[in-house]
Amino acid sequence: MSPHRITKKEMKQDKFVTYSLKVSEWIQKHLNEVLMGTGGVILVGVILFFIFSSQAKREQKAADLLGKANLELQGGNIGEAMGSLQTLMNKYGSTKSAGRASFLLASAHFYAKDYVQAQSLFEEYLEKHKEDILLAASAQAGIAECHMQRENFIPAGENFVKAASLSPQSFLAPQYLLQAALAYLKADQKEKAREVLKRLISEYPDSREVHQAKLQLAENF
Repeated sequence: MSPHRITKKEMKQDKFVTYSLKVSEWIQKHLNEVLMGTGGVILVGVILFFIFSSQAKREQKAADLLGKANLELQGGNIGEAMGSLQTLMNKYGSTKSAGRASFLLASAHFYAKDYVQAQSLFEEYLEKHKEDILLAASAQAGIAECHMQRENFIPAGENFVKAASLSPQSFLAPQYLLQAALAYLKADQKEKAREVLKRLISEYPDSREVHQAKLQLAENF
């Protein structure tokens, strides 16, 4: 699993990252001088401990802010949630929570019925945070849902299929396939719908979606 790569924009927003990089560069440049001095190894250890402990505190603050935003979103306070998420991303852009915040921000725009912006943010999340497979699949499904809301049924179906393929072991994979088939049926793409329904039945025979898939096959073919 590859680590999240920090963009230049995030670095500008995150002063701690800039400071840490400067300290790291200074240590590398003067490492021999420091190590040769009295207590040099200890000094380097103290500096590194400070950096790591400070990052841990930042991770905790970011996680707390993420939890707050999540509760606001669940409570229907979409505007407040957006504000909290944007603050998190601006102040703690290098933390793990920042990636999850960008996913929640996309979701918030979806709930606000701003489907164009929601889709754009889901796509941005996928570009930057593919390391979390489950959330990546959810973001792909989010793109599909944005297309569905605008009645772009063919790309909706395509993105639901991509979501299922991203995380085939997920309990949501058969649901993604079912939604893909329904989208294709709305677009009158019956062959694609049939193919997806058969895939669902074949690959997930024990899923609860199988019954619905068989009904759709019986009703439409």
